[in-house]
Amino acid sequence: MKVKHMKKYLMDNYGRVDHDMEKMHNSCVKLSELYDVDSKDIFLFMVENQEIESLHTHSYGFNTREGRALKEVFQSYYYAEN
Repeated sequence: MKVKHMKKYLMDNYGRVDHDMEKMHNSCVKLSELYDVDSKDIFLFMVENQEIESLHTHSYGFNTREGRALKEVFQSYYYAEN
């Protein structure tokens, strides 16, 4: 998923963009490579809390340990970007 698609998604659904989209894109790409999933799935997990079945991110609608760890790794990539 490209930066412009991420930005369009946020604008269409929320009416604004509060994030650094380059950092978000880079973090999604790094995680998608690390966990071998689509970067769009990472983006939707972070923004919409949508389940990534192959990573078992949810159980009964709540984030599992794996889901919480994925969010922490995403944050470390996002905030480490210069």
